Formats: sequence, structure tokens, C-alpha cells
Amino acid sequence: MFIKINRLSVQRLRFHSKGFGSLILLASMLLSTSAWAQNILLLDFDVRKLSASKVELKINFDAPPPVPTAFVLKSPDRVLVDMWGVENGSSKQQVDIHLEELRSIELVQVKGRLRLVANLNSISNYSSYAEGNSLFIVLDANELVGVDSGQEVGDESAPVMARISDEPLIKRTKVQGIDFERAENGIGRVKIKLSDGKAGIEVIEEGSNVLVNLTGALLSDQLNNRLDVQDFNTPVMFIDTFSQGQNAGILIKPNAKPYQFKSYQVGRELIVDFWPKKRASRSAKTNKAKAKRKAFTGEKIDLNFQNVSIRSVLQIIAEVAQKNLVVDDSVAGTITLRLQGVPWDQALDLVLKTRGLDKRLVGNVLLVAPAEKLAERERIELEGQKQVEELLPIETDFIQVNYRKSSEMKARLEEASLISKRGFALADDATNVLMVRETEKQLSVIRNTLTKFDVAVSQIMIEAKLVVATNDISKELGVRWGLGYSDDKFGIGGGAEGSVGSVTGTAPLAIDLGVTAQSALRLGYISQNGVQLGAEISALSSTGDAEIVSQPKVITTNGQTAEIESGQELPYVVVNDGTPTIEFKDVVLSLKVTPQITPGDRVALELELTQDSVGSVLPNGEVSINKNFLKTSVIVKDNDTIVLGGVYRNEITNSIAKTPVLGDLPMIGALFRQTRKSETKNELLIFITPKLIRESLNVN
Repeated sequence: MFIKINRLSVQRLRFHSKGFGSLILLASMLLSTSAWAQNILLLDFDVRKLSASKVELKINFDAPPPVPTAFVLKSPDRVLVDMWGVENGSSKQQVDIHLEELRSIELVQVKGRLRLVANLNSISNYSSYAEGNSLFIVLDANELVGVDSGQEVGDESAPVMARISDEPLIKRTKVQGIDFERAENGIGRVKIKLSDGKAGIEVIEEGSNVLVNLTGALLSDQLNNRLDVQDFNTPVMFIDTFSQGQNAGILIKPNAKPYQFKSYQVGRELIVDFWPKKRASRSAKTNKAKAKRKAFTGEKIDLNFQNVSIRSVLQIIAEVAQKNLVVDDSVAGTITLRLQGVPWDQALDLVLKTRGLDKRLVGNVLLVAPAEKLAERERIELEGQKQVEELLPIETDFIQVNYRKSSEMKARLEEASLISKRGFALADDATNVLMVRETEKQLSVIRNTLTKFDVAVSQIMIEAKLVVATNDISKELGVRWGLGYSDDKFGIGGGAEGSVGSVTGTAPLAIDLGVTAQSALRLGYISQNGVQLGAEISALSSTGDAEIVSQPKVITTNGQTAEIESGQELPYVVVNDGTPTIEFKDVVLSLKVTPQITPGDRVALELELTQDSVGSVLPNGEVSINKNFLKTSVIVKDNDTIVLGGVYRNEITNSIAKTPVLGDLPMIGALFRQTRKSETKNELLIFITPKLIRESLNVN
């Protein structure tokens, strides 16, 4: 087995396998190991003969070696070892060995990897392991590797794959199914179901695609096709499956948008997840990083095991976590898993959940046992603690309450269920003392709780200012004139009530379209034959400005509602069942506020402001009420003033009174019209200013 542990110094990692199965196991390791070995230099290598039939090849690097990908070719017999992310740092490219088992060694540098070719005289068995910065390969000619009888010797295009077991190749791992589903948060999940866990697995990213290599796996013709999954709206578009010699491959093609992926194996199922790579804001990245650190903070590790003892996996995780480990005797069995770049604590949770286990961390000791067994053990411990608490002596303590009422503190303790059935609490508001009878342990809890509640509360002054500004402009222009004539036989004159005239005389009023004015001009004329004419032109222009400022103030403690109100009550007659009664309605200026101090000397306010005023007299004789009301929630910095709201109203009125037809005539139509123009502006502004009263703040 090979385990890669990121940023962890490993003294000795070994590979053991019988036959060429070890090579296939090496080929099944994770691609992340290649990335881990980036820029590693091969310094040198040497060969020595261990016995008559054994030869050891030692390859030295400047860092711990990566996991290689290896396979064997026939005719001529040779072993090819690809080491990803390794460069040839030696001057050697081909070395003749001239041994019975090994003829020569060649080093070929290709893009992204270094290939080592060991030219054999005959097929040999081997074992391999890594130690420090060296990789060892031991060839043993005593045992030969079996070859599938269906394979023609000398066919170089068909590699002889190393096996993990002694089963014939015809019984190799089969790909039983390939499924796709859309998981939570738009994750595209590719599920590859295998017949067993023996196949070598390699998940790599090639360009804009992700390739899953299944070494030694068999793919049926029914699965050798393309799967279109664009309708699922995930980063995955197509899934192509194909066979390549003795291996199977799955090519996953994402869309053009940035994506991320991870692969893991549980049992016989290989899962590859894809999700969109989103650009988050700085605050979002910080929150995400905090949440991630809070969930799993362990060192990241890669695990690739097939039917390994679960106790061995737990021991490896404990070594990575640098924890002492205690495993219950009932923990047994094997597990197959493939985890890549997973924190050790997350890997531990996955292992425990798959086997119905649970853990407890006591100091630096990690205890692992079946979940039911741990729960039963803790239940027994809790029952024992409960019995001990029931036998503890009861003590009496008198606690002085300084800033709050003792009865209020008693209610808080009872709400928090801090008074047990054996104890009780008694409050005396006269002395503000709280008497409590409890065990010593519970008394300590009660004292600590009271110190959090019994503190000096900050005081806040809230000042509101309501400004009402009114501006009136009105203009009126009108005319009144009369006409009269009389002789011995008949007479004619205006039919309106009254008369109009001047110092020369008066005439019966015919047109009355004048205005009530303090300024007017009158004209009159009386002829010798009895004709009388009289006219009056009147005009009125008025302006008015008014400003009303209301400024209520109130002081309250933090979190407590305060209310102030000033005004009068107006009587109203209400008739119920024919019986008149008098009721009163409030015409007030009021302020209702609940402040809450927040960090940074800011104050959150729940506000209700009301400004009423007496309005005009209605036709029924009652008086109307003008109302202004505001309800809002704001956060204001200490001693800052903000405008909570405002109402602006501009009312313009134009009216014309005229005599039909005559008032529409040009020029002379003005003698038959009355015009009135008025404009009224009303503006309401509301200001609020909170002020912390610093003298009341408690240093604690």
C-alpha cells in the first residue's frame, strides 16, 4: 500500500506485492501524487546483485519519489516505468548492465514525465518499495509471471498487464455501469460501478477534459458509447467510454466555464464530482474559508486502499493527526476506499460512518468504538454522575444584586432551569438580596450567570426634531357693474341685489363678480335722459409663511422602551342609540423609542413619532385633526443626526367665475369674469439624534 500525506515527513513507505501485481498497484495510485512530485530530479541509480537470482535497482531522487505508472512488454521483455513530474538530473541516458536477469537500463525524457526502460533477459518477478528519497525495484527470476494464453507472445502492441491476484486475466474487473446525476448545489456526479476493487484507477486532467483510466478493467460493448448530460445543467456535457487494449477509459468533457472536480472511491463505486468554479467576493471567500476551517481543519491526505483492515486505516490516520489511538476490540473488518486531498478528520468521519463507528477525543487520545457501545457507555456514566449529584450536600448562599431587582434575577434563573428540584431561590427586593440553596457546583454556575446579567446598563438620550414649514400665496381679481334707465313710460336695470356706483350716483347691480377686497376702484355715469352706469374693479393679493418646530427628548436605558407625549384632548359628540355622549380624541406630540447599543458606538432604534394638530372646522361644526405619523427602524452612530423622512406637498388652485357666453368674448369678456389663483406649500422633515450618556457606562 502507498499513502501520500501532503506536507508530512514520512520516513519509510514500502510496496510489497507478489508477481507483477505490484506494478499495477503503483499504476492505480492517484494523479495528485504526480503533482506532488513536480520538479523532482533523478540524481542517479545503481544496480547490485542480492543473490543468484535477485537483482536490486536503486533509484535516488532529491525528494521523496512519486508513485510511478508501470507496465510490462513482451518480445523483447522489458519493464516501462513512467515517473510523472520527474526530470533526469543525471548524465546517464543508457547504461549496459550485462547481468543474467537485466541487460540494460534506458532513461527517456518526455513531456511531463521521465520514462525508465529496464531491458530484461527474461520475465522476472519483483517486489518494490520506497525508502526516504529512493525507490527500490527487486527482480527475482525464481518466480515467473503467468501470461494469458489468448495473448500472442511477441505482440508488442498489447502490453502484459501486471496483476493484483493470481486470477487469470479473463476474470479481471468489469465496468458494470456508468450513471450520472445532479446533486445539491448544481454538482454533476459521475458514478462508475465496478465488479470489484482490483482495477488500477487513475483520474487525470488532460487539457479541458478529465480522463479516468481503469487499468486491467473490461468494458462491455453496451457501455462503449457517448452519454449526453447537457440537460442536467451541470458543468458536465458529455461522457465518452472506450476500451484501449487491456484497459478501459472514461473521458468526461465539461463545458467551457471554469470548473472544479474531485474523485473518491467507496467500495466498488468510483465517484467523480464536478461543480462550477465561482469568483467570490473577498468577504464571501473569508466566510467560506472560516466555515471550511470550522468543519474540517486536519492535514490533507490521500488514501487508496483495497480490502485493507479498518484498524490499519485508523492507525494511519492517528499517525497523521499525531494522536494517541485506542480501538475497541469489537472493531474489525476490511474497507476499500479512495480519497484524494481530504483532511484527515473528514477521512476519519467517512471511515467511521461506513462502519457504524463513532469517536471520542479525550485530551490527545482518540477513542474509536461502535456508536451504540459509546452511547451506552456515556449513558451509564451520566447516570452515575446524576446519582452522585443527588447525594451532594445542599448549601445556602446570599447573593447581593447591585443593578437589577432581585426578583427579576430570580425569574431569570428559573427560566434558565438553574434551580434544581432539591434547591430553591428566594428574592427580597427591599434589600435586593437573593438567597439560594443549592449544591456547591450549582451555586458556582448561578454566581457566574448573575455576573453576566447584574451589570450597569448604558443610558441613551434620543432627541427628535419635527419641522413643519408652510407658505401661502393667493391672488384674486373681480368686477361688479350695474345699469339703469327709467322715464315716464318704462325702465330697465340690473336684477342683482344691491347697487354699484360712485360719488356721481348709483346704478342697479347687474354683474356681481367682485372679490372681498380692501382695494377697489369705482366708476359711475348718469346721463340727462336718465341712463345710469356704475362699475367697481376689486383685487386682492396675500402671502403667508409659517414654521413649526417640535423637539421631543427622552432618556432611557439600553433595550428599554421609553415614551413621551404632550398635547390636548378634543371633545366629540357621539350618538349611540339616540343618546348623545361626549368622547375625547388625543391631539398630541409623542415619541416612542426602543434603543439597542451595537458594536462601534452605534445605536439601533425602533421609533414611533406622532405629531397631531388642530385642523379646520368642518361643516357639521366639529374640528378636524391633522396627523403626521412615522414608524421605522434605523441604526445611527452616536451623536450623529439623520433625516428619517420628509413630506413635501405643493397645492396650486386656479378658479374662474364668469357669465356664460359674455365671459368668453375677447377684450370685453374681462368685464364678465372673476379669477382666483392660490398656491400652498407644506413641508415636513423629521430628524433624530441619539446620544450615549458616557457617565453611566460601566468599565466592566
